[in-house]
Amino acid sequence: MNKIFYGVLLLFLLSDCISVSNQQRKAVQQFASKTKDFSSFPEKIMTELADIRESRGIYYANSLTDTETHLNELNAIFRERMNDDKIPGKVKLIFGILDKYAIGLEQLSSDAPFKTIKELYGKFGTDLELLVDQYNTIEGAVQLPSGMGKLFTSTLSLGTNTYLAARQNRELKKYIGRADTLVAALCDEMVTFLSSEGLGRLINNEESGVTESFRFYLIKRAPPTIESEKEYIALMKRLEIVKQLQGQSVNAAKTLKAAHSKLNELMTQKRSIKEIAVEMNNFYKDLDQLRKLVLDITKP
Repeated sequence: MNKIFYGVLLLFLLSDCISVSNQQRKAVQQFASKTKDFSSFPEKIMTELADIRESRGIYYANSLTDTETHLNELNAIFRERMNDDKIPGKVKLIFGILDKYAIGLEQLSSDAPFKTIKELYGKFGTDLELLVDQYNTIEGAVQLPSGMGKLFTSTLSLGTNTYLAARQNRELKKYIGRADTLVAALCDEMVTFLSSEGLGRLINNEESGVTESFRFYLIKRAPPTIESEKEYIALMKRLEIVKQLQGQSVNAAKTLKAAHSKLNELMTQKRSIKEIAVEMNNFYKDLDQLRKLVLDITKP
């Protein structure tokens, strides 16, 4: 009787194990890797604006001939840069949660089955849960669904490799399904921030600030040098790329949301890779464009 029971159990586990095909697993792995990349790109908008503000501030400081005034301006630039380097807490948490989710997705879709989830991945799940909880305490923040970290670190009973692999597949499906609401909320929040009037004003202020700082510098430190003129043109080019980066990040956040929804359908509704290809490729194309813009910024 026991042999029959264990045989039926093994067949059930084997059938569940193969319910996630290699093609599906590879699709998840690719999506996870691309999503990790995306979480770093929108931050570049803020760091780039901080770099531009510092550079144009130095030109303004150099237009001041009084030594004490000049030094005070440089100290003000330093203090402002220290604040600029602190990306707004709400925004930083959004990027952090998305990055953590992508890491978990990558681990869950790994070809190697879990050994002991508590030993290998317990800290990760705790970190993810803490980030979501921190975000939800921010005044005015859209409440994100919690429980992803707890789901990820749910205890797996030890057993055969077949059992662990089957359990891993079930957890992967559950993880993606439960995360769809979370990812959608994160993407919506990113679009709201990236499209906000506040960020738009910040970019426009830097554009006018570059012009005003150089005008003051040229008036006080005539004649202009070739180096200073090249720097002015370079800063204006960087601002144009920041504007493009802002728009492209909005597009990528929207296509990420659509792609994750289709990935969820792939795992839970027996969709084929072809049926979700359009949404996935749109997201990947937007990422490639973001990567190109970031490379353009970093060109000497």
